[in-house]
Amino acid sequence: MPDARYARVAVSAIRDRSLEPGGNFHTLRTFVSVHQGDYFRTLAEYRRLMMRQGFQMASAPDSAFGPIWCAWGYGRSVQLKQVYDTLPTVKKMGFAWVTLDDGWQNNYGDWALDPKKFPNGDADMKALVDRIHAEGFKAQLWWSPLSAVPDSKLLAEHPDFVLLNRDGSKRKISWWNSFYLCPSDRGVVEYHKALVRKIMGEWGFDGLKLDGQHMNAVPPCYNLAHHHQRPEDSVEALPDFFKEIYETARSVKPDALVEFCPCGTAYSFFTMPHFNMSVASDPESSFQIRSKGKTLKALMGDSVPYFGDHVELSDEAIDFASTVGVGGVVGTQFVLPNLATKHGKSDLTPQRQEIFEKWIHIYNDKMLSRGQYLGGLYDIGFDVPETHVIRKDQELYYAFFARHWTGPIELRGLQDRTYRIVDYENNRDMGKVHGPKAMLSAEFDKHLMLEARPE
Repeated sequence: MPDARYARVAVSAIRDRSLEPGGNFHTLRTFVSVHQGDYFRTLAEYRRLMMRQGFQMASAPDSAFGPIWCAWGYGRSVQLKQVYDTLPTVKKMGFAWVTLDDGWQNNYGDWALDPKKFPNGDADMKALVDRIHAEGFKAQLWWSPLSAVPDSKLLAEHPDFVLLNRDGSKRKISWWNSFYLCPSDRGVVEYHKALVRKIMGEWGFDGLKLDGQHMNAVPPCYNLAHHHQRPEDSVEALPDFFKEIYETARSVKPDALVEFCPCGTAYSFFTMPHFNMSVASDPESSFQIRSKGKTLKALMGDSVPYFGDHVELSDEAIDFASTVGVGGVVGTQFVLPNLATKHGKSDLTPQRQEIFEKWIHIYNDKMLSRGQYLGGLYDIGFDVPETHVIRKDQELYYAFFARHWTGPIELRGLQDRTYRIVDYENNRDMGKVHGPKAMLSAEFDKHLMLEARPE
């Protein structure tokens, strides 16, 4: 910005290319928007622009909006007995999904069942899924595609599957201690599709939890066995790879849930049409849960559910309000202390269970994840207290956040009519206001959840 009235925007790209006389080349396509407020309006406009050019976000089944319990609290050493014995509590508390997380497999890459946990192989896994279904839940399985450990049977039998650097070395995925597989290689694609058919067709799972920081992008591949026209073929093939996974899952089960969790890294917009649940993805604070929710709802719209991730990752490991307030799906990785080998913030103490039951009831009763997120009403950076709004039917639901607040709060987005204001978390009548804008005096710590009911 040379001064307060002007700004310059530029995009540069370097191309090593020779042009014959009369030849041409295409520059990078760009998108520039001038706006007021925070990023929400511009990201939503970008989504609409891309949809006009052929992008279509995925559709989610009704079941995708149910609250989730994940066995990850028991860690990679999870035993089937721990899952079985926790199900009655999960059911009592009102959860709809049960997720078996990392630890069921023998390694990353082969994705065979751990024989110590599943001594009868497929029969044991089928029995687990049948039990989950018998208790009235949907079943989801964690999986990390495109990764394989160096000593996997897969790489021994298919060394040509790996993605190679320019110098011929294998590309490492540090967190998993694995190697990248190339998403543009047809053998890699078909191998993963076969795994999806096994997980959802043979074992009977209703959903996939795709996980890994490596899923948003891959580097250029120089593996000559793949016959790439350009090394960047691998980069550009990644969205199509996930498209084939998604379409395979939906071909086995039309109402399949495909959750995409990129382990704390930023999402790629180009994979978004190929999954039907986004997630806060290992947040380190409640603010990250809320800001990621605002971002992903702008980019994906309201029809794709946003999972606020395990509540144990929020402030004080108990902040359901941040997920509910942005219209997210709630979830947890709680463990029963008498079944856990290690103890910590995932232990379901009597006090925590009371809080959980209260918020799961609020979530199931209000179902704000099925509402419209009005992200353009408040600026997440400058409006205080931080505010998020959900419209559902004729009601508006406001979620205010601050360490401590005493003073006026503004209710935006109302119609020119009278509303009854209720603190729906505590069932407290806050009086009446008249739209389209209204001020209300409030005092709260951490959060305040209000419902505006038209009269």
